[in-house]
Amino acid sequence: MNLLETEPSPPSVHDLTERLRRLESFGGRNAFFWREGVRWRRRSYAELRRRIETCAATLAAAGAGEGTPVLIQGPAGPDWIEALLAIFFLGAVAVPLDEVSGEGFVAEVAARSGARIAVTPRHLPSLAGCRRVELGAWEDGAAPAPVSWDAARTAEIVFTSGTTGEPKGVVLTHGNLAADFFPIERAFLKRENLVQAFGELRFLSTLPLSHMFGQAMSAFLPLFMGLTVAFVPPRPRDVMEAARRLRAWGLFTVPRLMDLLGAEARLLLRESGGLEEFQRRQERFESWPFYLQPLFFGPVRRMLGWRFRLFVSGGAPLPPEVQRFWERSGYLVVQGYGLTETAPIVSISNPFDRRAGSVGRPLGIQEVKLGEGGEILVRGPNVTRGYFGTGGDGGEGWFHTGDVGEIDERGRLTIRGRVKDVIVTAEGENVHPGDVESALAKVEGVREASVLGLPGPGGDRVHAVLLLEAVTPGPEEIVRRANAALEPRQRIKDYTIWTDGDLPRTATGKVRKMLLRERLLAARESSPDAAAPRRMEEAVRRLVARVARIEPARVSSASRLTEDLGFASLDLVELGVAFEEEYGVPLPEESLARARVRDLERVAAEALTGGVQRPASGPLRAAEAAVVTGPEAPKTTAGRNPAVDLLRGSAGTEAEERLVPAAMRRGELPLGRWARLSPIRWLRRGVEECLMRPFVLLYTRPTIEGLHNLDATPGPYLFVADHHSFMDTGVLKVALPRPLRGRIAPAMTTRYHRVHFREMPGRVSVRIKEAFQVGLVEFFFNAWPLPETVRFRSSLSYAGELADAGWSLLIFPEGRHVPEGSEAKFRGGIGIFARELRMPVVPVHLEGTSHVLPERVYWPRFGKTRIVIGRPVVIDARADPAETTRRLETAVRELKKPAT
Repeated sequence: MNLLETEPSPPSVHDLTERLRRLESFGGRNAFFWREGVRWRRRSYAELRRRIETCAATLAAAGAGEGTPVLIQGPAGPDWIEALLAIFFLGAVAVPLDEVSGEGFVAEVAARSGARIAVTPRHLPSLAGCRRVELGAWEDGAAPAPVSWDAARTAEIVFTSGTTGEPKGVVLTHGNLAADFFPIERAFLKRENLVQAFGELRFLSTLPLSHMFGQAMSAFLPLFMGLTVAFVPPRPRDVMEAARRLRAWGLFTVPRLMDLLGAEARLLLRESGGLEEFQRRQERFESWPFYLQPLFFGPVRRMLGWRFRLFVSGGAPLPPEVQRFWERSGYLVVQGYGLTETAPIVSISNPFDRRAGSVGRPLGIQEVKLGEGGEILVRGPNVTRGYFGTGGDGGEGWFHTGDVGEIDERGRLTIRGRVKDVIVTAEGENVHPGDVESALAKVEGVREASVLGLPGPGGDRVHAVLLLEAVTPGPEEIVRRANAALEPRQRIKDYTIWTDGDLPRTATGKVRKMLLRERLLAARESSPDAAAPRRMEEAVRRLVARVARIEPARVSSASRLTEDLGFASLDLVELGVAFEEEYGVPLPEESLARARVRDLERVAAEALTGGVQRPASGPLRAAEAAVVTGPEAPKTTAGRNPAVDLLRGSAGTEAEERLVPAAMRRGELPLGRWARLSPIRWLRRGVEECLMRPFVLLYTRPTIEGLHNLDATPGPYLFVADHHSFMDTGVLKVALPRPLRGRIAPAMTTRYHRVHFREMPGRVSVRIKEAFQVGLVEFFFNAWPLPETVRFRSSLSYAGELADAGWSLLIFPEGRHVPEGSEAKFRGGIGIFARELRMPVVPVHLEGTSHVLPERVYWPRFGKTRIVIGRPVVIDARADPAETTRRLETAVRELKKPAT
């Protein structure tokens, strides 16, 4: 039976008008979450529907109308989706672009498409000949009525750059999109009541919206189903934190991130001493039903949250071993296959049919068959009508995907590789790289492998590019084991140890083999620059000196960050952020406080010349690939990360091993979330109003100035104050209005309770005593830890969590008590907090508290105090942390001057 002849026409069922009506039906339910700094913002379906119309009015005022091409470029988020749907609303044509697309490529796409309007964020450069509409800054206006829906109207032109050649634009109509999503939406409608009974279903997405897979999984399907999507940076720890914090049910992502998540989970399990037991349980319970497996994998469930159940992967082939790891850990894995030209979905796997490697059965609205050489051919109403400016695709209606696949007896599709990637050896044999890559993936010590053909006598030679774990049997042994499992024609002739971070990839995680091949060939003729190490060391020292605010001449390789250069907690926060921005490597917080400059030099050197596994979205600073080929390759290779070595203390001497005691390597930063529970909060409020406030007023008799400055800007706020006494927090709280003083969370130093905060080992009695003391502070003040040695990002993230819950925060940037009449420099990390928290910063000056409660005095004496509250300062999201620190320090110092 030909489904193309029997199915109802999808466009007549779910057109644009009905999709907009469905947005209204979900009302106040959250449609999207997105992160700004360490804060999470949200947008409801009702707000989304209103903003789509506002965006349409803004675009119409800019000249957009039916058939007008409009560029969209910017970070993934609800603003991007509003722009896309507003373009559809007007009957215009969307031209999506990656946020990181080069100016030359963007200009070329604008010229080819004829675009005269560009929707971009403020920080991207303006495009000559295009009128800019700032992304998200929609102006109020009367939106025109939506155009009548036409399946043949062009909806998008999606340009792909590839590694060579000119941009090629895939033309997709509204009919293409509606046809592709129709089978999934129809199946959903049959079970909608059951799904809606679960309430708000939250899913994370790391996918770029400039790609059709990202649009399908973050916009079209979730909005039709009433799901909630949270946009998350594609970094493992960010994903884990977001999954726990938002109580997400699943993740839409690419295979590369699933692999990195698995590696991160294994690293955390290894550090906690539970990896071997976890792996034994995976083997023991592999055949158990998926709904029972989660009962036995608590450590991983805690990493991702107890609700998390599902991975949806696409954009590139999912390695079978990655799929098996997550399925054996109790998770459901869905793998999709498709292309931009198929709008984009061709097939989706069944998560309950755990056959690693299969991408499932094709959707019923299209036909799929295998052509010459096993090439996958697709035909259906979802397939593009052609490429922009070149007409149709031809081929009697069959689209040639360029992918090689197999279809089993049950109709399940498996992808073997790309037609153009097939290696033709000197013997005239065809070798599919995917087969060789699968054999390598099964060898212990292989982090990832990419196989391609490099020129040899008479034809290509099978060449493997290897990313290896820190401990391996050696590359020669790895290749020998893989070859033993391969046919003679498939066997690896040469190999390269890739030591330049991650392999070059597209935005969806596919390895860019053409670029990889070019780098390998170029590396054969390149020579090392002997001066590079010296320049790198000088750059690291300048970076350290800039953060420490000292002359670079004071910094040497042997300098210790804390003891010699005076770094404190907030300074280390700033250094960690600056280093990651510069070199793309997150520094291990657990040992940064006790590191020397030479440790940073080593990490930077290996980041630039190989060895560090960078985050998927981190900058790739090296100009060319750093490779070592053949038998000259080192035995310990790309999997070794010097930043992780620094964390573990395994980078060198026995003294370095002692940098990180076992207590510091294990566990998370203890956070007092219990103090925010409603019963505790109301009990604390009663104690504050009935006991603490009268006590503080009696002893301090405060004079309050500048309270009116808070009226102009709504809270919550980040209060930044000078620090003289343990009485400072209490005095500031009583000075504020009742609703505000009841929701202030001060930062507390960890220096007095290092055992409790796992900064050093200690006896059980010490742990109990410190836990009791910290518990009292958390109960009376809802205080949160600001560490001086470890886990700074955990502290910053929790500060964002407090702010999202409506709590104002209090930080003393001087980091210690400073006698009144003298001053101490603000620690640089306050600039990081101010920038990442995205909340008004209120400078505060305190006087008289050191007289009321001096150092080493445990009961206050009567006195007078003065509190001066300054005007809130708004910090730009791209502000320089050092400049922000100076700005805030000046604002507090200005409050010392008497009012005139």
